[in-house]
Amino acid sequence: MRSPRVRLLAAVAAPIILLTACADDAGDSADSTDDSTTTSAGPDDAATTASVDGDLSQVGVERSDDGEGTEVPTLTYAGEPFPEGDLPFGVAETTVEQVAEGDGEEVAEGQQVTVRYLAVNGTNGEELLSTFPSDDSVVMDLSNPQLLPAFLESLPGQRPGAELIMAMPPGEGFGETGNANLGIGPTDTVIFYVEVVEAVDPLSEAEGTEVDPVEGLPTVEADGSSPASITIPEGEDPPSELVVQPLIEGERDEVEAGQSVTVHYTGVKWSDGEQFDSSLEAGQPFSTVIGAGQVIPGWDEGLVGQPVGSRVLLVVPPDMAYGNNPESELAEETLVFVVDILAAG
Repeated sequence: MRSPRVRLLAAVAAPIILLTACADDAGDSADSTDDSTTTSAGPDDAATTASVDGDLSQVGVERSDDGEGTEVPTLTYAGEPFPEGDLPFGVAETTVEQVAEGDGEEVAEGQQVTVRYLAVNGTNGEELLSTFPSDDSVVMDLSNPQLLPAFLESLPGQRPGAELIMAMPPGEGFGETGNANLGIGPTDTVIFYVEVVEAVDPLSEAEGTEVDPVEGLPTVEADGSSPASITIPEGEDPPSELVVQPLIEGERDEVEAGQSVTVHYTGVKWSDGEQFDSSLEAGQPFSTVIGAGQVIPGWDEGLVGQPVGSRVLLVVPPDMAYGNNPESELAEETLVFVVDILAAG
């Protein structure tokens, strides 16, 4: 019987606002007009959105200094602060308004798009989340089918510098249950203001600067397209602490706790060097939320802070792997992984 996989410790993806659609699959493809696109609401949403007719063209953006030298946007309705507008605001179909065009190369389907965003609850006008006060950004993977449908359909064809306002009904946003942690109810339309920063092609393997190997650690031969060959040093006892050793140092942004990461990996046992799992053998990259207890602690601790594009050697002692699961075939094993970090956002 095959040994348990890393993914067996992964829970259902956390409700990351830009990455996990809690509703049913999207409806029809976008129909383009000069300044906006619409997609049909999901069937489960018809009862809660049929009577709403919010006018997204009345929604605008104002910018002001937050008192600390950072310019932050807020949404307005008919020129007034959004909470003072015609509430509740709702739409029966996802609607997108273009605020600014941007320039440079167009975003292509399947790319990784860096954005800044502001999200507002259309029912009460309250701000839900914003990356602007902290000058942060979010990477959206347009190859990820769990990305909210409006982003999958509306971001391709945009250019860096583009600004969009999107309104999403529950059926294409957070579904019948909403998201209590974010303050979203089951009938709430969510409005996003989005600025496109840049877009890059996704990685299929590690890409960056090679790092000299460290004596005493497992040696690795990897081509990025087949499972890595990992050789355990003869006569060496496994380390009692987690070892995190970059083999290739990537050049993209560092992985942060709470992000969704996409990786290719190979795992072997220190005891005999036997491979117990590899995403490359399965032919599909593995995605999970990192730093959130959804994978083994050795991954949560070892991958956070590594730049995207890195190839990382992880030597994980049992207490940071499957040691807390005595029924696992790997419970007493020190595990060795080679992980290519392909995306994070």
